[in-house]
Amino acid sequence: MSAAIMLRSFAAVLGCVLGVAAARAETPWTATLTQQALTAGYPATLPPNVSLVLGLAPGGKSVPVKQLVTRAEQKVRTFNVSVAHHRDLVIFSVDEGTQATVAYLLGPGGKLRKAISYQIGAEPRRLSATEARAGFAAEVRYWSSRAHEGVLSPAH
Repeated sequence: MSAAIMLRSFAAVLGCVLGVAAARAETPWTATLTQQALTAGYPATLPPNVSLVLGLAPGGKSVPVKQLVTRAEQKVRTFNVSVAHHRDLVIFSVDEGTQATVAYLLGPGGKLRKAISYQIGAEPRRLSATEARAGFAAEVRYWSSRAHEGVLSPAH
């Protein structure tokens, strides 16, 4: 094998290795927030009816979570990590003025698995992907921005 071919082969392999290393070095926003919640999050529980509809626990059982909370006027947002299953992530968006709540169950990489909405005291209703899309996109922008800022506190 000529030196030129060996050099090109080595350069190609090195480029692949460096590309994979760079991709692994990027921390997705969900991983950053999950670590923050587990390290310094506020202990809380997901309500039994929400846990049931999201498929996180059988009927009548709450799910213990670690929670990051932000508040702006009457809008409360929480990022929740299941204590038992760290891959179960739930984002809540609560409008205290209207008592409306939307919860998003996330999958790996921050993809939407399920979404529900409900009024405080009422039963949750599962949202279709179409119904959830705009609100979920807004929550992803909000939380990914907070993850990149790195200035979240566990609870306000």
